[in-house]
Amino acid sequence: GFTVRMNRMRDELSARDATVSSIARYFEDLVADLTDRVHRDPKTRLMNFRRFIEQLEAFLALEQRGHWSAVGLVDIASFKWYNDTLGHPLGDRLIDRVARLLREQIRSDDLITQEAPDSRSAQELHARFGGDEFCFLIPELDHPHDAWVIAERFREAGESFDWSIEDARLVQKAVRVDVGVVVLRLGTVTERRPIARQLAHELLARAD
Repeated sequence: GFTVRMNRMRDELSARDATVSSIARYFEDLVADLTDRVHRDPKTRLMNFRRFIEQLEAFLALEQRGHWSAVGLVDIASFKWYNDTLGHPLGDRLIDRVARLLREQIRSDDLITQEAPDSRSAQELHARFGGDEFCFLIPELDHPHDAWVIAERFREAGESFDWSIEDARLVQKAVRVDVGVVVLRLGTVTERRPIARQLAHELLARAD
């Protein structure tokens, strides 16, 4: 009888441990999901603008490597026409498609406002700026001209895509994206830290 009672107690403890572990995993998943919702744009799954600004400010205040970095802005040319003429559902699909094209074009160390869920998330910063606009940060450039090369890559990806996949009517008016980019030569951290917030907004304004 003692052995039976011990086995029963062991089984009960194992069940309780499993329950506690399940509850812990549930709350961990819940916190991760809520954090994800706060940081991401629900339509494109890109980092939202608020999170992008936070990350950009942190980069400007703390980054000590490299000499050149770039901030860029991408938007869909004549987006209002597509939205008004061909309908909002198609407009939503265009936004989603451009977001995916941007993600496909980033280098491993680019930051575009859509954080990846894996360990690269700290290195990638692309975001949805709002509406049909997206923004990105390129933290390390060997030469200022490299920013133009990356911007052109984004633009050409939009031009070369077969937009009829999204809607046959786009054969007559293919989607184009405009890209603005501004390059910054990084000074010392002590110079940048006090003005990181102001500098972040000024860089986006110049890219715009």
